[in-house]
Amino acid sequence: MVNDYNDLVRAFGRQDYLVYQNDYLEIVKKNPLVNGFWTAGKWFSFVANTRTWNLEYVAGDSLEVSGYSHREIMNLNREFVANFLYSEDYEFVNKAIQQAMMYVNERPMDQRPSVFMVFYNRCNRRDKRVLTIQNQNIPLVFDEKNLPYVFANIITDISHLNPTNIPQAVLLNKATEEQFYMDSKNLQLSPYRSIFSTRELEVLRLLIKGYSSRKIAAALDIRYETARTHRKNILAKAQLKNTGELIHFVLVNKIL
Repeated sequence: MVNDYNDLVRAFGRQDYLVYQNDYLEIVKKNPLVNGFWTAGKWFSFVANTRTWNLEYVAGDSLEVSGYSHREIMNLNREFVANFLYSEDYEFVNKAIQQAMMYVNERPMDQRPSVFMVFYNRCNRRDKRVLTIQNQNIPLVFDEKNLPYVFANIITDISHLNPTNIPQAVLLNKATEEQFYMDSKNLQLSPYRSIFSTRELEVLRLLIKGYSSRKIAAALDIRYETARTHRKNILAKAQLKNTGELIHFVLVNKIL
C-alpha cells in the first residue's frame, strides 16, 4: 500500500506561522542532535520543513538503515517520508502528530520549544524488509510565536531488541517535566510518570552514548562523585547490573 502524504499534512494541521528570518540551515546541519548525539546503534536523520513540506538535510548512515542514500532520500522528498512508514502504522503516527501539535498550540509560548515526541513504529526498507525504529522527532527552528516548523527526525533501528506493543509514542515537555504516552489502543495522550528524574534522564542519555562517569561529570558540569551516584541510582531503579542491559531497557521501555 502507498501512503498518502496529504494525510500527514492534514494531521499536522494548518499553522499560522510568522517567520521573519529564514537563514537557519547551516546551524541546523551542525546541530549535535541531527548528527546522532542521542542515538545508540544504527541511525540516520532527516530534517523536514513543515512550512514548505520539503526535506532539507539528511545525515547518518541512511543507506545501512533504510537502503537509500542521502541523495536518493532528498530526491524522493515527500514520497520517502510517507512510504518509509509501514502502512499499518501510518494512521497511528498521523494521529500522534495531530495530538502533539494540538498540545503544542495549547502551551504558553515559553514552553513550546521544550516539547518533543518520540515514536516507536515500523518502517519499510528499500529491500522490503520491515524495521522497528525509534524516531526522535525534535523541533529545531521556531517562528516568532515559538511554533516549530523545522524538525529533525532521528531514526534508530531497534529491530534487534524485539520491542512489543508497536506502534506507540511518548510526548515530553522538558519545561514542566511532564510526559504523555499513547499507543494504538489509546489514541489520546495520557500522563505518564518516568521512574527517573530530569537529571537522571540527562545522565542516562550520556550513559547510553558510552560516556564514563568522569566524562558525564564534565559534560553536565557536576562533580565526579555526583555523576557516579546518579549512575548507581539509575541502575538500581531499573534493577539492572550494567550499561549494556540499560541500553536495551531504555529503548524497549520508551524511556528516552
